[in-house]
Amino acid sequence: MEIQLPFGGQFQRCIIDEIDASITISGRYCCKSIPPASEAHIESRIVEGLEKFKRIFDNQKILAVVNDSYRRTPTAYLLSKIWDYVKNGEFIVAAGTHRKPTEDELSAIFGPCFESIKSRLHINDCYDQDSHIAYGHTSRGNPVELHRKINEADLILTINSVEPHFFAGFTGGRKSIIPGLASFGAVQSSHRLAKDIDSRTLNLETNPLHLDLEEGIQLLGDKPIITLQCVTDRDGNLIDLFVGNLREAFLEACLRSADCYTVKVPGKFDIVIANCEPPLDGNLYQLQKAQENGGRMVKSGGVLIVMGACREGTGSEYFMNLAKKYPSPELVLRDGVNDDSFGIHKLVKTARQLRDFRIFYVTTLDCNEVQRVYFESFSDLQSALESALKELGEDVEIAILEDAGYTVPVIEP
Repeated sequence: MEIQLPFGGQFQRCIIDEIDASITISGRYCCKSIPPASEAHIESRIVEGLEKFKRIFDNQKILAVVNDSYRRTPTAYLLSKIWDYVKNGEFIVAAGTHRKPTEDELSAIFGPCFESIKSRLHINDCYDQDSHIAYGHTSRGNPVELHRKINEADLILTINSVEPHFFAGFTGGRKSIIPGLASFGAVQSSHRLAKDIDSRTLNLETNPLHLDLEEGIQLLGDKPIITLQCVTDRDGNLIDLFVGNLREAFLEACLRSADCYTVKVPGKFDIVIANCEPPLDGNLYQLQKAQENGGRMVKSGGVLIVMGACREGTGSEYFMNLAKKYPSPELVLRDGVNDDSFGIHKLVKTARQLRDFRIFYVTTLDCNEVQRVYFESFSDLQSALESALKELGEDVEIAILEDAGYTVPVIEP
């Protein structure tokens, strides 16, 4: 029996002895395969959504806010559809705490219009305190410090994609502004809420981090924020689009996203292989999204195997350095839950999972780096699976979660 999964632009293959009847491959699970939306559907969404705002675009200073390359947002395509609305405006990449996009990545994000907007293009550098303006604090005491270009603009237009997110509930919507255009201090402060058990995938209603971000947006007052909220498939093709007021379009997109990205699973399994695909397989920091989703379907005492090449490395020195301060899961659960340092939520969430099951990581990283953040490190799926089988013994059920950074398993009763 062979398992073959994409990994770092190639494939990893794993052979399981077919004679061993005690090992069962119970299924491969992935988000729904949905045909892309037609050109006519997308254009009608844009026309209907923007028509009622058409007058407020006239003679306004417009700021178009777009994602960096860690999202599957078809920005270039959508810009071509709304070019007449934004062509005279300024543009900014909502990079949040992510690294600055490369020239090639910017060219891919903006497509044919890149050359014409270069002189009007900005990238949020969260560490540049001089480029941010304070707007006040939320009721939870978190500061809202946003890029000065927001203050200079009369009208904000955001282009974003909406997918389930392991502590914000969903990506998209308000995240274009916070953390996308926020200072590091503001992001760090709001991210402390990610440790809360209600800060989880698909949850908005009682999610303190989401509610705090919503409050932060309200501090912008009556400044108009219009948006294009995308739902895409695993190849980045548009499944649907919601256009209009930021909050309303975002909530509509969340409903569609939940329908597209969740998959029903008949129960939990002894071993789950959570395979992460681009762009979330780029580094260890992003890969935890696959870990959180895969962990939802692992039995107590089981093993979760997370696969992602991590060609960019660890992705964040913050949580790597925190692991020196809290070298064990037990220590981070004892003392780290009261630490509001940026990245601590990653260690806390991992430590909580490790109370129930073991976590193996298959990456191209140095094993010492992976082990620093509590994972058992392997260079290939074959050795990881053999180690898991050795630990668990006979009568083992294995499941595979494909595109695990985005696919959310929902356990059926």
